[in-house]
Amino acid sequence: MTEEKKNKSKWGIGIALLYGGFVVFMLTIVIFSTMQDFSLVEDNYYQKSLSYQTKIDNMKNTEKLSVKPFVKINSNEKSLTVTFPDSVAKNGISGTLLFFRPSDKRADQMVPIDLNSSNQMILSTTRFLKGYWVMKLSWESEGTSYYQEENLTI
Repeated sequence: MTEEKKNKSKWGIGIALLYGGFVVFMLTIVIFSTMQDFSLVEDNYYQKSLSYQTKIDNMKNTEKLSVKPFVKINSNEKSLTVTFPDSVAKNGISGTLLFFRPSDKRADQMVPIDLNSSNQMILSTTRFLKGYWVMKLSWESEGTSYYQEENLTI
């Protein structure tokens, strides 16, 4: 009879440990989830989505170019070169390069376009975190707006 009481008490302890472990597990999940950063990819994404047709038109303008701007990454010199075609750059270009980091909004960087005499813009890649980037190139030349995106791995 004493052996039967011992078995019953082991079941009770096991069930209590199971429920206690479940409560600790759930509390851990709740605490962990409240500490996560759920920032949006872009601020004012709704307003930007309403003006998306303008972006599409700018992308079509870029597609019409016979020679498009191209990007070259030189890992030895730790530089990134954006070369614009002479046909677009001859009368000057104004615009920006947005380096967008999908995994970390705080690492995004915007750089104004500043071309040298060879219609190139050379940037040092030492200021960028290693990994995946999206370069959003937005520029205007002779009253026409252009837009191009390039996926980069630095």
